[in-house]
Amino acid sequence: MKNTELKSYMLILAALLFLYIGYQFITHQQFYSQLKTDSITTWSEITARLVEQNPDNEAEIMKVLAGHSTDSSMYQEKGRAIFKQYGIDEDLESELFPILNNHIADHNQSILWGLLIFVCMLFGTSYWHYKMILNKIRQLTSAAKKIIEGDYSVVINEHKEGELAKLAAAFRSMKDIIRKSMQDLLEEKKFLGEMLQDISHQLKTPLSTISIYNEMMLNENLPRQQQVQLLQNNDVQISRMNVLIQNLLKVAKIDARAISFDKEKANLVETVEEVVDRLASMISERQLSIDWDAPEEVVVVHDKMWMQEAILNLLKNSIEHSKPGGTIIIQAKDTPIYTELVIQDFGEGIEAEELPQIFDRFYKARSSKKHDSVGIGLALAKAIIEAHQGLIKVESERNAYTKFTVTFIKF
Repeated sequence: MKNTELKSYMLILAALLFLYIGYQFITHQQFYSQLKTDSITTWSEITARLVEQNPDNEAEIMKVLAGHSTDSSMYQEKGRAIFKQYGIDEDLESELFPILNNHIADHNQSILWGLLIFVCMLFGTSYWHYKMILNKIRQLTSAAKKIIEGDYSVVINEHKEGELAKLAAAFRSMKDIIRKSMQDLLEEKKFLGEMLQDISHQLKTPLSTISIYNEMMLNENLPRQQQVQLLQNNDVQISRMNVLIQNLLKVAKIDARAISFDKEKANLVETVEEVVDRLASMISERQLSIDWDAPEEVVVVHDKMWMQEAILNLLKNSIEHSKPGGTIIIQAKDTPIYTELVIQDFGEGIEAEELPQIFDRFYKARSSKKHDSVGIGLALAKAIIEAHQGLIKVESERNAYTKFTVTFIKF
């Protein structure tokens, strides 16, 4: 009986049935009471007439009426014989007994009216109950049509427990899921449009440069040395385009949740050291020194390949914007609550008003001296770190330092 709608309906039917039984009981009691009253009246008249004619028979008459007569069988047979002479016996129709007939007719009429009232109440209750349920179903149907038309403001409330409440709750969940799905689709559409716009914008410059260099190389009078130089320039532009497209695809896959990260417990210190080894030639070329401060082991749940991609972009950014001969600090700190990784350089720095946009795709600081950067590395690093439920922040001061802090919460 967990269905409250059915339970309430059954309770209403039980109450109606109880009322009907009570009515029938009262009707029968009235019938018996009236029949007893009329019987006493009739027998009183008969007794009075008999006693008036023969006062000595009063005691015998009262014994007969009280059911204490000793020879009642003999007198019953004589009485039946007398009745039969007047045509009164068991086969006589009830209608020929006026007193009894009136009582029976009134009693049957009361029973019939009680039955009709019970049936009307039963049908009325059923109609009201099912109309209430159908109204709620119509509300759900109307709300569903509005949702199909794109109106998610409809509200279906059902405060009582039961199947309708479960249906209303399921409907609200469905509405939220559909609304979220539509929002996700719109966001994906917007994201795709922005991505295509970004790709188009970023590829326009290198493609134009390659096109110009190719037109120059078509000049037959161009010296061989200049042709080689133009080819080398084209190769640089093609490499930039390749890096740009690869990084854009990585960011797009992460944003679209199309990448399944293979996360496992691994030593973050080893992950960082491998990145430093990969950039060793670039560090040596700029005559930089790495101040590496970390314990032997810091265990963090992460995808080693993708985390190296993020750290590589952060460290590469620090290398490119450091002064030749400078120092880059890398620190790893492990606490019971969080793990923190810091990468800090002491180079160009970033203006304070530019810090909020530093992780945006294709954003390049106005003060940056690196003109061939496409501004995708930091956006990729941020996307990877956040996909690992990590946090990244940047602090900087112009011509002083830039500090990236990556934090992994352990709970």
